[in-house]
Amino acid sequence: MNMQEKPHGRFLKTAVLVTFFVLFVYLLKNFNIFDAEGLLTDLHVMGDTRLVKLLFVGIATVLLIFFVPVSTVAATAGLLFELDGILLITVSGLLSALLSYGLAKIFKSDASRWVEKIYRRKEREIPLEELYEKIKEHGFSYALFVRALPFMPFQVGNLLFGVSRVTLWDYMTTTFITVTIGQGITVFLVSMAADFMAQKTGTVIGLLLKGFYYFGIYYIMRKNTRTEEKEELPL
Repeated sequence: MNMQEKPHGRFLKTAVLVTFFVLFVYLLKNFNIFDAEGLLTDLHVMGDTRLVKLLFVGIATVLLIFFVPVSTVAATAGLLFELDGILLITVSGLLSALLSYGLAKIFKSDASRWVEKIYRRKEREIPLEELYEKIKEHGFSYALFVRALPFMPFQVGNLLFGVSRVTLWDYMTTTFITVTIGQGITVFLVSMAADFMAQKTGTVIGLLLKGFYYFGIYYIMRKNTRTEEKEELPL
């Protein structure tokens, strides 16, 4: 049975690799995918239609898979579509997260090595093995905390969760919360700041929301730390 499944697994991996390679070459040849803002801004000349928004979601999803920072895509969504950009970045974030999760499952050993290489570039307070264990033990709450960390790149987080033992439901739920709230605030702030003279109040509100968001992340981090310290105290 295993001998019959191995060729199928190799074929699936090869098909996925070829598909993404062709897609990457096509985008590189026809678009400047490393200038995400310029690429997405080009859509705006087509007019503010449903088709343009669908194209934005499709291109943004691909850009996020290819490691373009989610904050860049969110800021562009705010500039082009104002508050409608909140829905667009949410859909794009969820689609790219789901696809990346699937890729990490298919190429689990390769994704694990890649995540380990990236994670160990800097000295971390929490070893990668402990991070995996905490995600497995605490599930949703710790996954939400990790997903919201500002220094954790969106795509790295996608692959990290893909090779961890977090459930797909917890993964997608925490992604939805952090993208909708965290990047939604970015969309709101950029859309207000783009017309600062007319939207001074909105810009200030956006800055305050961003501050409260990061304060909430810090509070969750401190709360988790204190809880773990109490659990480690001898009875």
